[in-house]
Amino acid sequence: MEVSSIGEYVENQEEHRRGVSFREDFLFPGWVFGLSLVILMISPWNPAGAAPPAGVRHLSLEEAVSLAERNNEALLIAQEDEKRAKGAVKEAWAGALPSVSFEGIYQGNFKRPVFFAPEEFEGGKFEMGEDIEVQGRIRVDQVLYAFGRVGNALKFANIYKDISAQGVEQARSGVIFSAREAYFRVLLLRKVADIRRQSLEQARSHLTEVEQKYDQGTASRYELLRAQVEVKNREPEVISATNTLALSIQDLKQVLGLEADPDPVLTDSLGFDPLEIPLESAVLEALRQRPEMLSLDLNVRGKEMILAIEKAGLLPTLGLYGQVAMQGHASKSSLTGPFYGARRAISASAGIALRIPIFDGFRTRGKVQQAKASFRRAEYELERARKGIRLEATKAVQDLESLGQEYESQVATVELAEETYAIAQTRFRSGLSTHLELTDAETALNFARTNFAETLYRYNVAIANLERVLGRTSQAPAHPEKE
Repeated sequence: MEVSSIGEYVENQEEHRRGVSFREDFLFPGWVFGLSLVILMISPWNPAGAAPPAGVRHLSLEEAVSLAERNNEALLIAQEDEKRAKGAVKEAWAGALPSVSFEGIYQGNFKRPVFFAPEEFEGGKFEMGEDIEVQGRIRVDQVLYAFGRVGNALKFANIYKDISAQGVEQARSGVIFSAREAYFRVLLLRKVADIRRQSLEQARSHLTEVEQKYDQGTASRYELLRAQVEVKNREPEVISATNTLALSIQDLKQVLGLEADPDPVLTDSLGFDPLEIPLESAVLEALRQRPEMLSLDLNVRGKEMILAIEKAGLLPTLGLYGQVAMQGHASKSSLTGPFYGARRAISASAGIALRIPIFDGFRTRGKVQQAKASFRRAEYELERARKGIRLEATKAVQDLESLGQEYESQVATVELAEETYAIAQTRFRSGLSTHLELTDAETALNFARTNFAETLYRYNVAIANLERVLGRTSQAPAHPEKE
């Protein structure tokens, strides 16, 4: 999910975890605010380039993606579905291969069955069999011709396997994008936290200067109070930015499957790599390579196979069978088992079986009707997906182009804001301006730097999204963090 601003991200995170909306103007109780501020002051801050604690993982963007591919549950589930599809192919082969079965019976007659003779033969009752009966049979069945039912079933199983393979690629594409987005979000929020912290340090430095001027009688009490208020206003911003950064790190760890590990140190940074791709070329690539498109195209073919299978249910089936049977009898007092001597018999038979369906209560015709509807629906879904992917690819390319233009604008804005702030500092220290003018320039600079960081974040996410939309699996550009 792309986040357009820091406030929106914070709101989404808090709603997800606590079920209540987060407000930046939340008023902390005094003792909570004081305690949080003390903890923030004494806690170690790990700015870019600082040595991390021992045992902490250094994590590049490429390593993050690799971890997500190994540990993310969505991809693991898709891989298990692919294994299940391979098992379905083996099952489909059963219809084309011979079926061999064995049946054995060992029966003890506690009271033997009898045979009643007809009255014209003076009637009478005669016992049959022996105390122990043994029977065994091996049967082989082979389908000779089923009007394409067996062949189409095998084709459908292979299509199902290919659909599952595309499902794995689709899941991998989503996992890669989620890992990149989460990684970039941590980089953005880390930069914002740095900006907030620098802003607080600047406010404290300005307060010291105003206090000195106030003691010298060159600054009014209003300016002193205004500088003190400015420091107090920026302290909650630092706390909020730090907490939001911590939440984003936990989200990244969850995507990568590192919930039980210490917080990693990210070694890459947000950068700008110009990327241009013709719109029509992007659309064609997306339609040709997107796993969703390939999967839906295979789905149409699979539904066509199912329709052929159901239609074959109205046609005859020709099969071959053969069996070998053995039976034996023995009495309880006999020391000779049923498999010995003259009390044993073996028989063998073979034949051709023809099954012609005549009437099944319209069951098969109902299945054919359902298969036709499923086939037409699959075609409609494919066409709808084609239109959707064409629009998605167009939007992804246009978003990237507009963000590239926005980046150029933000670079110029930051340069102007830095120059303005430098002039404001010089004027303030020379006594030519008030603290309010300096504060306004500093606020504009922090705002410009934050917007610049957000633009870089959105641009990198846009590249990752374009890679996903086009069905690519290559890595997004990584920028090692400068020492």
